[in-house]
Order: sequence, then C-alpha cells, then structure tokens
Amino acid sequence: MLAKLWSLFMGYIVYAIIRKISSAVEKISYKNKIIFNTVWEDPRLDKEALNINSEDTILTISSGGCNALALLLENPKHIYLVDRNPCQNALVELKIAAIKNLDYDNFWKMFGEGVLPEFSTKFYPLLRQDLSPESQKYWDAKAFYFDGTGIKRSFYWRGTCGTVAWLVSWYFGLVPGLKHALCTLLNAKTVEEQKIVYENFVAPKLWNFFIRNIIKSEVYLSWTGIPLPQQKLLAGTAGSFETIGQWIMEQLEIVCTKLPIHENYFWRVYLNGRYTKDCCPDYLKMENFQKLRKSVHKITINTQTITEFLQSNPKTKISTYILLDHMDWMAEHPNLLTEEWEAIFANATKNPKFLWRSAAPDADFV
Repeated sequence: MLAKLWSLFMGYIVYAIIRKISSAVEKISYKNKIIFNTVWEDPRLDKEALNINSEDTILTISSGGCNALALLLENPKHIYLVDRNPCQNALVELKIAAIKNLDYDNFWKMFGEGVLPEFSTKFYPLLRQDLSPESQKYWDAKAFYFDGTGIKRSFYWRGTCGTVAWLVSWYFGLVPGLKHALCTLLNAKTVEEQKIVYENFVAPKLWNFFIRNIIKSEVYLSWTGIPLPQQKLLAGTAGSFETIGQWIMEQLEIVCTKLPIHENYFWRVYLNGRYTKDCCPDYLKMENFQKLRKSVHKITINTQTITEFLQSNPKTKISTYILLDHMDWMAEHPNLLTEEWEAIFANATKNPKFLWRSAAPDADFV
C-alpha cells in the first residue's frame, strides 16, 4: 500500500513538473532547439522497402542523422538532408565531424554512451573546424551536453525528447521495483519472457492515474516532437483525444509482449540514457565506422523546407524520397502539401521511390 501511494505521489510530482513547463512548450517553434536527439523510425524497414543502391540519390529529413548514416552504408550516390530546424542540422554536422576526427572508441563514448568526458574542452575544438558557422554558434553554447556533468549526464537526456525521457526515467527510479523490472524486461531473451515480466512486474507499477494522464496531454506530446496537427491525426487513430493515452498504452504493450525487445535500441536509449554495443543503430557499430569515414562526403545538409530545397535546386534529380512523418505536420495546410508534391515530382527521376509515415489510419489528406 505504501509503495503504491509513493508511486502515485511521485507520478503527481512528474505531472506537476511537466505542467509547469507547459508555457514553454507553447513557444516551441521547432526551430530553436534540438527536438530529436535520436531517430525513432527504423532504417531497417526503409532499406528493405527501398532497395537502396549505388545509383540512388536520396532526399530525406535530417532529424537526428542516425538514419541518414545508416542509409549511407548502402552506398548510395548522394544523400541530401533537409531540415528547417538548424539545431537538428547542427547535430548531424557534429556527428559527421566526429566521424572524421575522432577514433572509434571516443565516437562510441560520445554517441553510444552519450558521455565523452572533457568533450567541450578537449575534443570539441577538434571538431569545430568542420562545422558551419551556424552550427559552430550552436555547439559553442551546447558542447557541454556531452561532458557528462550536471543532473542530466547523458546527451540523450538533452533536447525536448531527451528532457521528457530524463523525467520519465527519474520517475521510474523512484517507484519501488519499477526500474529493476524494466531492466529485467530489456534483458529478456525471448518474447515469452518479456510478456511475463511486462504483465506481472512492469504494467502494474507503470500505469497509474498520473502517467495515464501525462501521456495523453498536449504538453507531453509536444515535447516528444508531435505538434498539434499531428496530435489531431493521432486522436483520429486512437478514437479521440481522451483515448490517445489508452492507444499509447496498447502500442507499448505490443512492443513489450509481441516484438523482441533485446534488439529495440529505440526504447533502450531513452530508458537508460545510452545504447549498448549489442543494441544500437548501425552507424555506431565498430565494423561500420571506417565505411562511414570514407563516405560522409556524400552527405549534403540544407536548412530549408523540402519545397524550398527542391525549388532552389531544379537540376538536382532525386530517385528516392524518404519523408518520415513530416506531412502530418502540414495536414491542415493542403496548399503547402500540393506545392511540396509538385516540387517532388518536378525533381524526381524516372521511376522514383517514395516512403513516408503517418499517425493517421490512412493518409488521405496527402
């Protein structure tokens, strides 16, 4: 009984903290801070669907850069990265500079563990020369993210998604037995074992009143990179805004009880603030490091919208478009979607390939 009351109390504290920063959320322009410090879309699915080869010229959204580097391992002709958020592009530039200038061990510490001690004073000066002026300005102020100091030690606790992950991880550590149960879940070897751990030890401690309310709140969804237009689409998928939380719970149950979690690096990094070498994106694996070092020159980064980039580069022909879920963000602006698709087709090669994701049950707005 006392443990349950304690978890409810701490859930209330987390809820109050997130509500406290709600006014800041309303001011997020998605252009003045890192939203995604890692990428949630699985590049393995992209590779399987698109069959990337040496003749492909790819256009995709920068986000955290993880998937662009994974695609680079398929040896495409060129990759154009586009993002209207200069902070996301600054992150990709930093990853590329680290690949060029660090050895693998330090690269792993930086982006595998999220901590490279003395980064801002010892290593950042080595990377700064390979950054654009705008990215230099950003990391001059934020290089300490990797130092491993302060209450948010890991880089993966930084940015808006990282801040939410840090708060949630902090809460998990305060609920008796929950952190241990989650670690047991991550280390499960079979889906059957996962199901037992989740249903008997994780779910009963996790889904209290406050967490149920947090995960359906506009504040929480905004800080995890889901803007209001996409929240509306998600509400359509879930049935209503009130049932978004229940829908999220159901999706997490699928992840924990029906899919092998030992290879799910997306959840691992946000639960622990770090990857492991057995569970990480392809760009962080030792056997791929030298391949990336030899290939990063084939990435061009642009701080523009997709439409702006294509219209300003009419001679650049794209064979493969990987558009993530950004069209959800424009769901209420059909004129912008029309303009973008016109630019996409104008710059496309013969027989182009397209891939995008949506929170909607069907993407009829596209």
